[in-house]
Amino acid sequence: MAYDPDLDPILNELRAGQGDLAGRVKALEERPPVDLTGILARLAVLEAGAAPVVTPPPATVPIWSVLKQSQIAIPAELRLPPGTREFYIPVTVDHADRESFYCYVSGFTNISNGGINVGNTASQRANFSGWENVVYRWSPGDDLAHYVKVATVSNYTDGKSFGVVIRVKGLGDKQKGQRVNIVYDANAQPQEPPVPQFHRPLRRLDLSKAQRKNRFDPAAVRWSPSGFDAQGKPIWRSQVAHGRTQDGNQETGLYADETIKGADKPISYDPQERALRLHTRAFEDAERLEWENRLFRHQAAMINGQTMDEVCGVEGVWRMEAKIPVRKYSWPAFWLTGRSANSKRGSWAMWPPEIDILEKFNHAWGAADTPFTTTFAQHYGKAGSNERAGSFGSEIETDQWAGVTKPLDEEYHSWACAVVYHDDPRKAEVTFFFDDVEVGCHVLHARHEDMKTRVEFFPMANVAVKANPSYTAQQYNTDDGRGHTGDMLVRDIAYYPSGFTMPPVGI
Repeated sequence: MAYDPDLDPILNELRAGQGDLAGRVKALEERPPVDLTGILARLAVLEAGAAPVVTPPPATVPIWSVLKQSQIAIPAELRLPPGTREFYIPVTVDHADRESFYCYVSGFTNISNGGINVGNTASQRANFSGWENVVYRWSPGDDLAHYVKVATVSNYTDGKSFGVVIRVKGLGDKQKGQRVNIVYDANAQPQEPPVPQFHRPLRRLDLSKAQRKNRFDPAAVRWSPSGFDAQGKPIWRSQVAHGRTQDGNQETGLYADETIKGADKPISYDPQERALRLHTRAFEDAERLEWENRLFRHQAAMINGQTMDEVCGVEGVWRMEAKIPVRKYSWPAFWLTGRSANSKRGSWAMWPPEIDILEKFNHAWGAADTPFTTTFAQHYGKAGSNERAGSFGSEIETDQWAGVTKPLDEEYHSWACAVVYHDDPRKAEVTFFFDDVEVGCHVLHARHEDMKTRVEFFPMANVAVKANPSYTAQQYNTDDGRGHTGDMLVRDIAYYPSGFTMPPVGI
């Protein structure tokens, strides 16, 4: 713009009033920059209508005091216009912040005077579609609703009704699901199309670039009660840190090895299976095992890596490949518990925490599980206190979830978990895998209560026994004549501290 002399009076007045402009500009330039990232993020969330950003809990507050169990809501009744052949049952939770869980349609029931006979399982499969082997799953951070789809082959008229049974797994014994009464009502309004919801896809465990820390050769595995050999070198341990029994679990078996008189090859290499065999059995009264002035009818077996640095770590992937027993009252497990090097050498255990990667009860606690059932869980509380603040977990049926067609004692499968920390304790996770596909994900509660200290874990593979006193030795050894083994056959136990990834299934 060209110079205009008529502006001089105005400019002079401005110059007189601004003082040391250069000094003021310099002071402004030297002020630290304002970080607007957080403010802009909050504004974006508010503009999108989502929940506001929540500040992470203080590092001194245990995560189990912050995140509580989800509460699920399933309607008792759903009214539909006559002739509706496809409908959706809304299943919602109050939050999905802590753990994964799922629901599914387990079947259909008749209602008194409902006028519809749903029939047996075969009839239900023929008369209803869109339900069998369909799982609706919540992961931490997912949206709150699922719409459970059911379709009928027939048209049903006004006044007819039947029940849909929705089963829930992963939210404890008090939230196992319920029946939803489907009522055809001429006054009912048609359903609106379901609102799209976000539910994270399952993850796949990718170890192709992971750094393995240990070597496991079943033919070369060595063990001892102390976890050390004659030269003081760490090896696998054949008992738990506090001894050979787990009375707190009401176990009836003695964790034996070849040093126990009368034991029947509790731990051995099976060349045909190319696996380490952890053998359980029952003894007649005259043959019972003796230890510390007690007699035990049942032999249990274990190996644990308590003394072996190469299988211990704060985070990473622990993975076992094995056949596991489905024999009644055998109790196989693959699990992690805390290790503290501050204790006496060879006694480096602290409980809690505990992460159960695999646990199969085989009726040991009255659980009416099947040859396909497997469970996973976390136990948490003040580290090393031997007192549990709480626990949570879930179960899956591998035939439903993964299409397994043979009992778990007939084929080798893998069980694994990935422990990953995060600065925000609500984003630190333990993810569980069966055959390298995710079956569950939890916010990490199996950790130190001060939220700063990171607990080191060591792995254990064992078969416990918890049998009723009236259950005879012959009954146990033959699985009531069914012939199922009470042994675990371990082909591999691996620890990968880093390098693993968990991409979505299908990618």
